[in-house]
Amino acid sequence: MQKIYDWILSGPPILLAAIVFIIGVVILLIISKIIRKALTKTKLDVSLQSFFIKTINIVCVVLILICALSTAGISTTGLIAGFSAAGAAVALALKDSLGNLAGGIVLLITHPFVTGDYIEIDDKAGVVEQIDILQTTLITTDNKTIVIPNGLLSTAEVINYTKKETRRVDLTVPISYDSDVEKAKASVLKAISKESRVDTSQEQFVRVGEYSSSSVNLTVRVWCKTEDYWDVYFSLTEKIRESFVEDSVTIPYQRIDVHMVENK
Repeated sequence: MQKIYDWILSGPPILLAAIVFIIGVVILLIISKIIRKALTKTKLDVSLQSFFIKTINIVCVVLILICALSTAGISTTGLIAGFSAAGAAVALALKDSLGNLAGGIVLLITHPFVTGDYIEIDDKAGVVEQIDILQTTLITTDNKTIVIPNGLLSTAEVINYTKKETRRVDLTVPISYDSDVEKAKASVLKAISKESRVDTSQEQFVRVGEYSSSSVNLTVRVWCKTEDYWDVYFSLTEKIRESFVEDSVTIPYQRIDVHMVENK
């Protein structure tokens, strides 16, 4: 063993550099495998785990290369300076992408939304299909694809409609000024009782919300499971209409009264 060690040290510097590089790569593969297993036991997103491993691999390969060149007797001062200059140039050229990269890391760590959530940002809304390091892909209700940079998502106001298990359904139901308000409220509650997906453990709110130009508007609020929101919304809208017909509660329509005055 000592003879092999002495032979390696007395051999060409390029041979010693190659051995250092190979040993370094083998150690890196072992460390990378250990880190990968450790990350799988954490709650970090898969995309973030992959990003961390790739970053560690790149940094370690550069360090191994510098050590190997130094062992071969090659000055690495200029190489390090070159890497620094190249890194600065790349960072300047890719400043927007780096901002998106940082935003992606923030999103993957903080989890304001996950794949499958229905979110809204500015005037864009859709189901989260994929969260990448640089961008997030949404699918709209009419099957359009929206790609949003993570830098924007990490700083903008994002509304997550599906993060909670339950959601409130809000309806505005107009009745005519001639209708009995209490009778109309009772009719609405009857319609709500026929909808099995409404959460009966939560308060069912039916009150006069406003007086518009041609109607008295009732504010209706009930709770349901988040995945049932739209089914409950449209079902209640239909059931309230049917209940009003049964109970003779008038739903008004827009009209204008014109008074003719004779000029004498």
